Amino acid sequence: MKKYIIIAPHADDEIIGCHQTFLTNVVETVIFGTPEAVEEAKLASQVLGYERKCFQNNEITFEKEYVYLFPDPTYELHPIHRQMGMLGEKILRDGFDVIFYNTNMTAPYIFEVPSPAIKRDKLNMLYPLKKALWEFEHKYFLFEGYVQWKMLINRHE
Repeated sequence: MKKYIIIAPHADDEIIGCHQTFLTNVVETVIFGTPEAVEEAKLASQVLGYERKCFQNNEITFEKEYVYLFPDPTYELHPIHRQMGMLGEKILRDGFDVIFYNTNMTAPYIFEVPSPAIKRDKLNMLYPLKKALWEFEHKYFLFEGYVQWKMLINRHE
C-alpha cells in the first residue's frame, strides 16, 4: 500500500480536507505552505503521527512511491489553494498519483463524513485558535471530498 503525502496550504487544511484519509493510517507527511503553518501544526503532527515539512519556492522532490493529495485547483476559492492545486495538476501530467481534496465544500463530489463529531473534536483540540472557522460553519467538519483525475492520452498515429 502506498503512503500518502498531503499538500496543505494552511495548518488545519490537512484535517478539514483529509480527515478520512488520516483514519486509514496511510498519511506519512504533510507539506505546509509556510514555516508558520509548520509550527502551528506541531501538536497535530504529534497526535496524528505525520512528519511536517514546508513548501518553499515549489522545491518539493516528488517520488513515484507516494500518492499526493492536493487542494482541488478547480473548486478551491483561496488563491494559495488553487496555486498548490495547479502544481498537483502538473505532477499528475508527469505521471504521479494525485488525489484532489476540497476544503470549502463547493465541489460536486463532497460526501458527509461518517463521524463528524470526531473530526470536530480533533479540530477543536489541535487548532483551538481557529475554532471560530467551524464553530458556526459546520461544513468544515461535516463534509469532505476527494477526486482522482485520470490522464487520457490522445494517440494519433
